[in-house]
Amino acid sequence: MGIALIIEMGQRIHLRIIARICLAACLLGPLGHGLLPVARAQTGLPALGEAAVDELSLAAERRLGQAVFHELVRAGAVHDDPELQDYLQAQAWRLLRIAVAQGSLTDRPGSSAAALSAQEFFFFPVKDSSINAFALPGGWIGIHTGLVTAAKTESELMSVVAHEIGHVTQRHIARMFGEQRQSSAWMIAAAVLAAAAASQSPDAAAGVLSLGQTVAVRQQLAFSQNAEREADRVGFSLLTGAGFDGRGMVGLFEKLMQAGRFYETSQAPTWLRTHPLTSERVADMRGRLGLLDPRPGALVTDSLEFGWIRARLLAQADPSVDGLNRAVGLLREGLVQAKPTEAAALQYGMAWAHLARRDPLSAMDSLQEARRMAQQAGQAQWATALLLHLEQAIAWAQGADQKVVALGQQLADQHDRSISLRAGLRLSAKAWMRGPGTGSLEQALQQLRLVVSRWPQDREAWRLLAVVHGELRQVAAAHAASAELYALSGAWSAAIEQLEMARRAGGADFVLLSKIDARLTGLRRQLQEAKANARP
Repeated sequence: MGIALIIEMGQRIHLRIIARICLAACLLGPLGHGLLPVARAQTGLPALGEAAVDELSLAAERRLGQAVFHELVRAGAVHDDPELQDYLQAQAWRLLRIAVAQGSLTDRPGSSAAALSAQEFFFFPVKDSSINAFALPGGWIGIHTGLVTAAKTESELMSVVAHEIGHVTQRHIARMFGEQRQSSAWMIAAAVLAAAAASQSPDAAAGVLSLGQTVAVRQQLAFSQNAEREADRVGFSLLTGAGFDGRGMVGLFEKLMQAGRFYETSQAPTWLRTHPLTSERVADMRGRLGLLDPRPGALVTDSLEFGWIRARLLAQADPSVDGLNRAVGLLREGLVQAKPTEAAALQYGMAWAHLARRDPLSAMDSLQEARRMAQQAGQAQWATALLLHLEQAIAWAQGADQKVVALGQQLADQHDRSISLRAGLRLSAKAWMRGPGTGSLEQALQQLRLVVSRWPQDREAWRLLAVVHGELRQVAAAHAASAELYALSGAWSAAIEQLEMARRAGGADFVLLSKIDARLTGLRRQLQEAKANARP
């Protein structure tokens, strides 16, 4: 269903229906940080505070952001790509360290009365070709795969991430609710309507949200411009403080502005529509750029991971047969005049495209070329982990489970801090799960326990863990793993039910029962808090 039709439908909705809509979060800050919607009646969204309060408390911000993030998880909007997610988290952490040094964040885990904690920020990918990123209150930041592929340098990508961090550290969403209560109500109502539409059509959701935005736009415009300028300044400081090239922000802004001139407003790049650029903002960034140390040694170069992951995402952007064939053709064209460093990344991307085309032999040929060119360019040390995981994926496609396991072990032994490790461990576990006998399942269990201990928010690892425990007839442990899976999407009641079933299942030892009891206490407390914070 098209956007125009949804807007027309939205305009026919009687105000009495909107008035009865429960208060919800909208991920749409003042023309800025778009809030994807959550209906509180369905999700137990926290109350936003009393009318006399000028802005959300830090705790309320955190609850609000968590509720919206959980809704995104349930809607399937959070993309399961551990290698990409760990890359984003690692690079964004460089920005967060600067925010801590500048005093806008604390480095202590847990909430602070004075500032949000850098430890609580969570960066997650959204599989969408649009050039976009968005910030949820409390530190959840979504980054579209389209933004990664559109960025020509790592500094361009991180400039948008830094801008979104600026929105969070400056508490723009909390300030918006304090300063624009009436117009925010329209945005909230539109967001709830979009929640229903989103399950059927992303275009529909965007159309309904635009309805609320047009109602509130004039009243929020002044605040939004100030918020965007402030996020620019904070983001620029974080970007350059972390050693990224400040020209990345200026260049990206200029390219987006130029692109906007060739599109209708509704067709402009998504980030440009939700973060309207002005020549004044670009001029301000250019002025700040002129004050920086011009020495090249003061800047960090693009990481190898950026170029290689970007190549993989480009290769996988369109999974259709025609799309994959087109990706292979474009990558081959790029190889004609590419330098060895660029050629290695292109060959790596081509290998993933071949793999998606179910052609593992061609994928292996491209992998070997990528490895040879990386060695020629002096990149072998940094490329090894990425190539090991790629080789693992090829072996998995060929049914060579022993090779998958061996490569996963090599990753664990030699590349313990690689962004490819989590993906490699998960694939190793799946290979063990395909093996014969109880011994293979026990090995899979060992791999998955390692994953959830280091990455406790990995939903797929918890799902696999529940499956393995079930296959081993460890019923209590299977229910306990399922409980964690539910908890990671905010389904507190379902998680509690799973733990109660685990307690009744029998067969659990004292250690597991103790963990179940402790977890039950924590989840019941979270459920009570969710109910207490929800408006009647």
